Amino acid sequence: MIKGERELVYKTQNMRLNEVQLIDGNDVGRVMVCEDINSSERTRYSVYETHDHEVIASLHRIYQNAVNISVDTNIHYFSDGGQLLVFYPYVSARPISRFYMGKHMALEASEEMCKSYIISCMTSELPWPLLYLAIKQGQVNIARDGSVFMSYAIDFSGVDESITERDCVKLCANELMSLLNQKDSKVKWELRDLLRMKIERSAFNSFAEFYRDVDMVSGKHAKRGIFRQIMLWFEDNRDRLFRVFLTLCVILLVFTIITFLTNAIFGDVPWLRFFIRSFERIGEESLVQ
Repeated sequence: MIKGERELVYKTQNMRLNEVQLIDGNDVGRVMVCEDINSSERTRYSVYETHDHEVIASLHRIYQNAVNISVDTNIHYFSDGGQLLVFYPYVSARPISRFYMGKHMALEASEEMCKSYIISCMTSELPWPLLYLAIKQGQVNIARDGSVFMSYAIDFSGVDESITERDCVKLCANELMSLLNQKDSKVKWELRDLLRMKIERSAFNSFAEFYRDVDMVSGKHAKRGIFRQIMLWFEDNRDRLFRVFLTLCVILLVFTIITFLTNAIFGDVPWLRFFIRSFERIGEESLVQ
């Protein structure tokens, strides 16, 4: 590690990682964004740096015993001057907790979000204890097109090696339930009922099973009768319809006030004359006596 007045550089055999942004830090370690100044593209990485021996030992054991990540992974770690650095491809965050607008989304779009959320967890290439931290620390994001992706600005202090896939699925279900509860509770929704039941019974085994359950109930509301679908549309869009109705009421009120004032001041309403005069003559015949 090379310390300068304005930069902190971590050296590896092929890279020189320069810290460009500190995201979080404590006595155990730091989460930061670094760029490889040896690469022409100045490739960026999310990096976790720690000197804590217990955390270092835990991370080594977690990666050695991980069963849910492939050998060819994007995740790398190395030691530098007695410190451990774990780094991942940098992803610009767009947290789902802030950018998911479930209150205004159709049920179908929310169901697709749930499935994308589960797939993002399944394909994250993070061992279960680290995936648990990623979900808990808000590293699940939603793109503008509604797809879900993972970012990696993760603080590994306090990592629990005993976390299993089942723990991750349970946390995932609770996070999804929190998001789906943005929708009015009066809306009947099979997916939300399923999540509530599984959370109450702690009925979690694997992400694959969880995905199948969610996929199985998704779209059931679309098979209801036309009257029920119309009612659901009104329930989904009632805030928007209320705003439209309120705007029309304000316009009508303003129009009424102007009409009243015009009649009080001039004894006549000019725009009503246009309406009345349009019926004074039909063709060649006058209706005025």
